[in-house]
Amino acid sequence: MLNPAAPAFLEMLASQLPPDTLRPPEPRHLSEPRGRWHGQGAAVALPRTVEQVATLIRACAAARVGVVPLGGGTGLVGGQVMPDGPAPLLISLERMAKVRAIYPEENVLIAEAGAVLADVQATAEAAARLFPLTLAAQGSCRIGGNLACNAGG
Repeated sequence: MLNPAAPAFLEMLASQLPPDTLRPPEPRHLSEPRGRWHGQGAAVALPRTVEQVATLIRACAAARVGVVPLGGGTGLVGGQVMPDGPAPLLISLERMAKVRAIYPEENVLIAEAGAVLADVQATAEAAARLFPLTLAAQGSCRIGGNLACNAGG
């Protein structure tokens, strides 16, 4: 059984993270683009590092608090919202959006999960390479979500 991300849990979590990591959710965090699906969330976590993500996940697992990952907000199936049950912690990777490295000779690009698809494509193009995934929402969809759900095949 899951527990809600209650104020005491959020206070404990905030003490382990930089001050600007936890925020109240905004409307964009709680619905899908067409407005058909609406959810809930106790707070939005905006980590900047893998270590901060690990801290969030460990704390949620230990407290049995649900986690809802947020990407670019382009999903139309409502998978990014939790309409019922205990209020979860929403985790957005929008601050983890760097393309860390590109190795053209090996055809390798290393990007953080929050990198926007259009930025990944532009980095590849600047190195005379092609990142072949193309979607209608490439200006807002995030690479981690694309890979996690095999968006675009």
